This record gives sequence, C-alpha cells and structure tokens, in this order.
Amino acid sequence: MDFGTQVKTFFIIAATGVFLGMLFDLYRVLQRYFRPPWLVTSVADLIYCLLAAAIAFAALLISNWGELRFYVVIALFSGIFFYFRLVSRPVLKMIVVLLKTTVRVWRMIKKVFGFAIVKPVICLIKTVSWPARYLTIKSKKWYKKWQSPPLPPNETPPQK
Repeated sequence: MDFGTQVKTFFIIAATGVFLGMLFDLYRVLQRYFRPPWLVTSVADLIYCLLAAAIAFAALLISNWGELRFYVVIALFSGIFFYFRLVSRPVLKMIVVLLKTTVRVWRMIKKVFGFAIVKPVICLIKTVSWPARYLTIKSKKWYKKWQSPPLPPNETPPQK
C-alpha cells in the first residue's frame, strides 16, 4: 500500500472517530433528557456499541478494504481524542439547543393540530348531534310525564 493511500486512510478513520464522538454526545444528551430505566439504558448502550463498531468497520472497508493496521487504530483514537478535547463542548451545546428547539416545535405543532383540526371536528360533531340530544332529553321528559303511576305496595295489578 502506497503512502498516499495510507494518509487518506488515516484521515478517513480519524474523521470516523470524530463522527463516533458526535454520535456518543448525541446519545449522552438523549440519555440525560429522557432518563430511561436501567434496562433500556443497557440495551441502548449495546446498540450504540454495535452501531459504532459497524460504522468503524464500514469506514475501514471503504478506506483501505478492511486492512487493520496499527496506524488505523491510532487514527481512530486520535479522532475521538481530538473531538472530545476540542469540539465536544460546542457540539453538546448545539445538540441541546437543537433538542429544545425540536421539543418546542413539536409542542407547537400539537397545539396547532389541536386548534386547527381537533377542535373544529369536535364542534362539528356537537353541532350535528345537537338535534339527537335535544330529542333524547324531550323524549325522556315525555316518557316520565305519560308513564303510568306506580302501584301501591300492597295491591296486585289487575288481571285480564
């Protein structure tokens, strides 16, 4: 393998390390925001590890056909180290702002949906069903008015 390919592989794998660091920060923010139970956290940790391994393996296959050399391991860890030392804090702040903005937009969409679709449908149903409710109330009153009076306690009903 020539030197140019090795340099290209080094930078691709280092960029993969930076990407895995960003993915881990996103995972940390989501864990803090949702605070899942320990079993969900354990499963999510396993999923993150498998996803990170798959991404690293795919980057290794793309960059140098899967040849694992010592400089590849150094590149991955240097990318992760570079990310956490220099870039992690601003990215964390950006992820938190994006998450809060997403939650606000989602709540606003729910409110708009409620006022634009749900409330008019409920109003329409009430308007359409008003005659039926009115007739039901009137018929109950009419039935009570014209119902035969109750029998006295000791009398038996007349026989035909």
